[in-house]
Amino acid sequence: MNEKNAIIAIAAVAVIVLASFCGFAMIKNNEGEKYEAKVTGNVPVLGNANNDDYVDSHDIDTLREIINSGSWDRETYPFADADRSGSIDEADIEIVQKIIDGERTPLYYKDIYGEFVKVSYPVKHERIGVSYWQQAEMATLIGQWDKVVLASQSTTSSNSHRYDVSNITKSFKGSSITTELILECQCDFVIASQGKSSVVNAAVDAAKSENGREITPYYVDVSKSASYVGAVLTLGVILNENKAAQNYAKYVYDILDKITEGMKKVDKKADSVVTLMYANQSTRANIIVECEGTGAADMIGLISNVYDDATKSTSDYRLNVEPDWFIQNSGKKFEYIIIQQEGTDTKKVDDTYYTPKMYNDRFEEAITYYSSTSAYSQGKILGTTFSYNSFGGYANLLYLAYLMYPDVFSEEDGWNALQIYFDNFTTAKIDVKTQGGWYYSGTAYAQYNQRLSS
Repeated sequence: MNEKNAIIAIAAVAVIVLASFCGFAMIKNNEGEKYEAKVTGNVPVLGNANNDDYVDSHDIDTLREIINSGSWDRETYPFADADRSGSIDEADIEIVQKIIDGERTPLYYKDIYGEFVKVSYPVKHERIGVSYWQQAEMATLIGQWDKVVLASQSTTSSNSHRYDVSNITKSFKGSSITTELILECQCDFVIASQGKSSVVNAAVDAAKSENGREITPYYVDVSKSASYVGAVLTLGVILNENKAAQNYAKYVYDILDKITEGMKKVDKKADSVVTLMYANQSTRANIIVECEGTGAADMIGLISNVYDDATKSTSDYRLNVEPDWFIQNSGKKFEYIIIQQEGTDTKKVDDTYYTPKMYNDRFEEAITYYSSTSAYSQGKILGTTFSYNSFGGYANLLYLAYLMYPDVFSEEDGWNALQIYFDNFTTAKIDVKTQGGWYYSGTAYAQYNQRLSS
């Protein structure tokens, strides 16, 4: 299924372009009126002829225009050939119409490996397996959490606040999903990271050889924040669960628009370093810094210049630094230290949600480790939850922007963005201001409060 040609190269570039910076394709509909398609490259499904975020009647208009002109511009319309026949004709229109109507048809989409995968549309997904918490989050974004029967303990325990886990048949440690568990739970659809492809593919082959049962995998690379919207929209198409996927896309686009407009008012983009925070960070010999290439650094890079280093790991794009590194470089290579706190967003503790006070206490203890830095003395140590390496990271971005640029961004906009996310894209109904550890709201770190109030 490898198709190493110009189409793949162009599409790969298009996927990373944010909606607000996309080009447009002009087509005529059946009434001769012009329709301006926003070309995003987010939905690499064959049949998405105009290369926008939808498979709809406008794609049929595009196909008819190509057929009538007798010429197919493959660079402008890389996904027009719905049946992969090499030409555009009525057969492509028939497939797109079936996709729109939710009728059975072969469908091709380009996966994270750059290969075109053939599936039977709409893909059956009555019993879903997810390999880790990000994949569980993805199932919830498209409104399919109630069909998840196999999930990691990071979902059923650490993230139990987000979900009703009564539908889970089996859970496993870490991301150790196995072929045997997939078969035992009779999954028909599995959302997994690219690192689990061999495990899931083995289950796909085993099911076919044993009884002809079909298991369809969908692989996601959660390390690239620029692909999050496209991954959800593409999944929405192949499952015919478009409405929820498109609602998530609109939510992200609205946040990105606010970020873009706000950053235009920022005189100088701040320099920051993104690190992880533990209960007592001083007990660790080395500290982890997230560099460009991680979802967190790339997403936070929209609002600040995130520290990067050529010696970072080539596998996870992280850097291990000595404890004194922050003291030596604060005020020189970065002004803000952004520390992500693990396991404290709304994790349940003794059957109660993590509270702001719990977060504040832990934050105040941890930042004493950085007390000799210029960032500490200037109130520029920022705490935030560990969620930027996933689809929900956008929910926290506006509040983090407020912490860095309080004269430009609104604190209330930050809280609202987070509340909207929980109200619409999780199964939990919580008040984010009172339930969860998201950001510091205490009084002990006086420099921090003085900076925000000045």
